[in-house]
Amino acid sequence: MEIPLDSAIYDQLDTLDGLGYLDDYLSEVRPISRVEAARLTREAEHNMDDSERNDPLAREMIFSLKAQLADEIGWLRANREDDLPAMLQPVSRIEAQGIFSSGGSRYWNTGGTGGLHAVEDTPLLPNNDGLPTGAGTNEVVRWSGWAGFGSFLTGYGEGAGAGPVTHDLSNMARLRPLGAEVVLSLGNKAISFGQQEMWWGTGHFAALSQSDNAAPFPALRLQNVHPSLLPWFGKYLGQFRYNIFFGQLDGDRYWAHPWLCGQVFAFKPMPNFEFGVDHAIMFGGRNNDYYSLAGFFGRATAFSTGSPSSGQTHSRAGIWLRLRFPKLRGLLVYQEILGVDNLTYEIPGIGQFLPFLAVSYQGGFYLPYITGDGRTDLRFEYAILEPNMSTHSDSLYWEYNSYQMGDPLGPNASEIDLAVGRWLRNDLKLTGDLFFTDRAPTWGSNTPYPASVYGPALVKERSAGVAFDALEIPVEIGRTIPGLATVPIPLLGRVSIPALGSAHARVSFEYVDHLNYGNTASFRTMLSISIGLQPTHNTFTSH
Repeated sequence: MEIPLDSAIYDQLDTLDGLGYLDDYLSEVRPISRVEAARLTREAEHNMDDSERNDPLAREMIFSLKAQLADEIGWLRANREDDLPAMLQPVSRIEAQGIFSSGGSRYWNTGGTGGLHAVEDTPLLPNNDGLPTGAGTNEVVRWSGWAGFGSFLTGYGEGAGAGPVTHDLSNMARLRPLGAEVVLSLGNKAISFGQQEMWWGTGHFAALSQSDNAAPFPALRLQNVHPSLLPWFGKYLGQFRYNIFFGQLDGDRYWAHPWLCGQVFAFKPMPNFEFGVDHAIMFGGRNNDYYSLAGFFGRATAFSTGSPSSGQTHSRAGIWLRLRFPKLRGLLVYQEILGVDNLTYEIPGIGQFLPFLAVSYQGGFYLPYITGDGRTDLRFEYAILEPNMSTHSDSLYWEYNSYQMGDPLGPNASEIDLAVGRWLRNDLKLTGDLFFTDRAPTWGSNTPYPASVYGPALVKERSAGVAFDALEIPVEIGRTIPGLATVPIPLLGRVSIPALGSAHARVSFEYVDHLNYGNTASFRTMLSISIGLQPTHNTFTSH
């Protein structure tokens, strides 16, 4: 079973990685499976036991992870990962979230069928799986569970109900699945079909390539569960993870239901150096599929990207690097670039193999040890998004159900973030983030925003804002909600609740000048509070 991208497990693994207790965690390819997180937990515990440091924060992270992943850790200890009984866990997580937002929303619309047609989800709350919300108060409830049939077949699902209680949102389904999927395990390989969510690359505040800003989309996926070594000379590339998918997008575009195929490969050839590459191609769709079966496979593999007469395509490809400097308080420096489409006409012959016509950049650094106790960290990140990123002259734009699939800021924009975090307790972290954004009103010199849509007086949009996050990792419920460690039950007295509780609160304020390139300014606010429960009772099993 995969771990949803909004799980605190990723925050805990990132903390352990920053503290230097993980050897082969490739965080640039997410989601990961629960059993992989269990393996990483055991690795961190082993490395901490071997070190001479007294690190209460790391011990709390490991203690919490062991409680959340008790079943999977038990399988690994008993060497039974490939020899499991039938299992059922009808409730693996329940989460309730309240969201309040005010202020205008960004949108992207070039007019006609091409360019980019998308809207902002909840202002100041990106990467939320495209859940529908409206201005004012919103409520979200998530429920997930799973079942396994031996070691070879697993099914899991996560559903959500979202939106204002008082009224419905137009063209938005209040109830929707977020992660319905069936997984076939073949040793260290997993083949899955269902709704897929992905986060690729080094970005912390946003993913340049693939993100969970939009809802998960239906796809077939192949990946390795644990990092492995390639054969022959490939072993010198170090620990290796891959993810390959083939899916289909929505029909709310002129070329309805185009295909999307992508691959990502991450490597760790040295303990303090990681790199990776990713690629995706969008093709086909109604009235864009005048090709043979060979043409279909040529586009899916990107060996033949077609032509406008037989079926247009839209490609993206990127590379990232990440370097760690242990002697500089564990400093992590990362850089990613992403190119869209290719130089077929600009460079005859080899241009089709160079998908860097429009290049975007994202990078930054993370300093996990501002203070010697490892409780205070600092992160700086920037993004420069090229005018043609996510756009296309036809309807093959990078959007799903009206939401951006990559960086939620959209094309022809830039952003910088400076965040400082402090673990106030071993289980509670407070983070402050100062951010600035800049968006220009054209997508390249040949495709300006139409005056018929935006009006004639278009100016740059600029914003400045601040956000505060409070995160409590999953701990015994009595620590999260005092007084609820036990509940009174007639004839039985007070009975303990076998569950872990977690909480996450975020409040953001932003001033936007010339929102959507018009002549208006907007003061935007957002408050989100969520409380989650994870049962710790034993999974139901049958031999």
